[in-house]
Amino acid sequence: MKMNTVEFYKKVITIQLQIIYISPSMSLKIETGNTNQILRTVSEKLQPTEIKSYKKIIQEMLDYIKDPENGWVGLAAPQIWVNKRIIVVSLMQTYEDENFRTIPMINPEIFEHSTDQCLDEEGCLSVPWEHGDVLRWNWIKVRFYDEKWQEKSLLLKNLAARIVQHEIDHLDGILFIDKIQ
Repeated sequence: MKMNTVEFYKKVITIQLQIIYISPSMSLKIETGNTNQILRTVSEKLQPTEIKSYKKIIQEMLDYIKDPENGWVGLAAPQIWVNKRIIVVSLMQTYEDENFRTIPMINPEIFEHSTDQCLDEEGCLSVPWEHGDVLRWNWIKVRFYDEKWQEKSLLLKNLAARIVQHEIDHLDGILFIDKIQ
């Protein structure tokens, strides 16, 4: 029986997740490429019954972003072959901001945003050879669940808003290079 592309990638992801759960220490492999199928797939919502199974992945994503040697401010689950709506973001106001939190967001959705936008340069772990100016809303209100499955909402401005918009785009199969001005 021939599998279609989506079925194939779901099977690969399931196998990789099984390996991750067995493995005592996960080493994140960042997926790259502007035509990479997993990066171009819309991610599925995480269900409340699944949260326990994804806690290790969420912690590994947090550890990766918090590690200053990696030098990045956000990570979306599809970037590590997990087709779920999970992101980890650093909520910084500027790149010089030293007093910021890095948090996971499960099933994040922007429910309100500014009408004004700002053009700024972006880069991405998954497209490491590219940089470009992307237009994003100046502020957003985002609703999500934390790792304890508590619903939260935040008003984010400036760089924090940009980071969250960039990572949510990953969950929708959109790369920043699709939006370069």
